[in-house]
Amino acid sequence: MKAIPLPDNPQFIWVGGALDQHTRLLGRHVRADQHYVQWFEHQRLRRLLQNFPAEQIVLIGHSYGASTAAKLVAKGHQVNLLITLDPVGWGPVALAKIPQYCQHWLNFRAANTKANFANIVARAGGWWQHAPLDFAHQHIDIDADHALVVSKALTRLVWSAA
Repeated sequence: MKAIPLPDNPQFIWVGGALDQHTRLLGRHVRADQHYVQWFEHQRLRRLLQNFPAEQIVLIGHSYGASTAAKLVAKGHQVNLLITLDPVGWGPVALAKIPQYCQHWLNFRAANTKANFANIVARAGGWWQHAPLDFAHQHIDIDADHALVVSKALTRLVWSAA
């Protein structure tokens, strides 16, 4: 995997999935100096995005949180880096517009689709699977289920100075 350039003074904003308040799959990776919102906190997320220059924002979401983040970027909220971890969600998303509003979009897909609780929940929620393939700057399959994709993807990230 190629190194992902971090902007100067990066502002990390994390968007947790539907069950993250219980599972902390994404939330456990958030440092004290970073920002965390739940997938349904649209207004709070919009305010955070407006509080920082777009070139500093690193927006990371899992599941419904990834869908929430992607939808806001597609609507014109600019960010430097968008990282979506196995997005899930219903409704139309203008995937082709996302690259216009971010310097880099990195999408991770959970390639282990065996029937287990996490994958069944993702399927019921509108699992995107390969939908971002033609639009994300990088689309990476991870040998993990919908829950384990978070830690496996985040440990694969290699950051570099911008």
